[in-house]
Amino acid sequence: MARRKQGPETVSPPRPRRVDPAVEERRRVIVALLRQHPDGLTAREICEATGISRNLTASALSGLFTRGVLHKRGHRYVLAAHDEDALDRSQQR
Repeated sequence: MARRKQGPETVSPPRPRRVDPAVEERRRVIVALLRQHPDGLTAREICEATGISRNLTASALSGLFTRGVLHKRGHRYVLAAHDEDALDRSQQR
């Protein structure tokens, strides 16, 4: 079998991710809640306070964690003290 010569592959620029407005709203609600609780809250406490299901809360917390908006202190989630605007920047990614 003859192989065809391939030219340089063209790589398209990465497309900006479209974040579901409902996901953004859940994240904003969680950040607002954590601003009221500087010592942090557990995932269960966040679920109960927001009324968001356990799965959706876990997803939102994971997204906020990977973007550096919050971190864990033991079993509690707390806002990253060094950067109040991290949520705004995380939505631009």
